[in-house]
Amino acid sequence: MDLKMTRVTFPKLVFFDLDGTLIEPMDFEKVKSVLKVGSPVLENILHDPLKMEILKRFEVEHAMKANLMPYAREVVERLNELGIVRAIITRNCSESVEIVCRRFGLRFDEVITRDMGHFKPSPYHVIRLIERYGFRREDCLIVGDHEFDVLTGKNAGIKTAIVRRNCTNADFVLRNLKDLLSIVKYDRKA
Repeated sequence: MDLKMTRVTFPKLVFFDLDGTLIEPMDFEKVKSVLKVGSPVLENILHDPLKMEILKRFEVEHAMKANLMPYAREVVERLNELGIVRAIITRNCSESVEIVCRRFGLRFDEVITRDMGHFKPSPYHVIRLIERYGFRREDCLIVGDHEFDVLTGKNAGIKTAIVRRNCTNADFVLRNLKDLLSIVKYDRKA
């Protein structure tokens, strides 16, 4: 496809979850066991600095050893070639995202972590970025592997895609990240 003769009409901005979407999922059962909490982990330990530090260590260690999910690099690079704005939105700490991006040479236009407050499923940062870029909500998409990702998208009024999960609320169900490329819509220039 000749990119010079084509422009993307959807999505113009894609928000990617990190764990379970771009990289292998962290073992949350182990995390919950060590921290002695149930789900959702973050909400259950938010006001406990010691447990938050333990969670951060889990995230950093995981970022240093996790593999990319199938097609993650190819999809992120293809969206970049198409001029689609790419953002990571995660409930993880910023250090873990920096490690993953550095290890795999991934480039994103924006990175949103829990360190910025208003973490998923809050739509705050999603709406903020959409407005900053001047996009319409219907031109944006969030891709994840958890109900929080779908809920964040629904709360923000944008389309949602879920990878490998049976989630009836999502607008798109993807077998893997490569399926994301099949929902990109183009407008051929005359």
